[in-house]
Amino acid sequence: MSDRWRLADHTDLTEEELDRAAALVKVLDSQTRLEILLLLNEGEKVVHQLVTELDKSQPLISQHLRVLRSAGLVTSSRKGREVLYALSQPDVIGIIHDLASLETIKQAEDELAARRERRQRTATTSREDGSAGAAIIDPPAPVRPELDPGLLPTTPKPIRD
Repeated sequence: MSDRWRLADHTDLTEEELDRAAALVKVLDSQTRLEILLLLNEGEKVVHQLVTELDKSQPLISQHLRVLRSAGLVTSSRKGREVLYALSQPDVIGIIHDLASLETIKQAEDELAARRERRQRTATTSREDGSAGAAIIDPPAPVRPELDPGLLPTTPKPIRD
């Protein structure tokens, strides 16, 4: 396999660059991380501010900050007893906005919602025989063992001495 990929806009990317892009996409796959980045775009914040604004637990916010920091998107600095977090790659905000505005994602969400609505309508619509498509709990009368001895188990009962 070639170490370079040719994209539609004629931009060359090495496999290493594609790996970095894939790693960044993995980091951005959490709504909470995206919210943290958007909040940090407004200015430096300490953990308790993020916890309050996002209404999430402190350990959860700290874990997300560790991931963002290890990806190089966030920096931290100590100010007295608190740690200030800041956005280190402001360009990521543009990427977040671009991703949010992609029409294909909205189309996929709309299609999924339409499918769910059709499925729910189908499940709740009554059938011609008056049932709502529920499973049969009792077999119909003509196939009950009392009426058809062929349906009885054929295992003989134990013989007692």
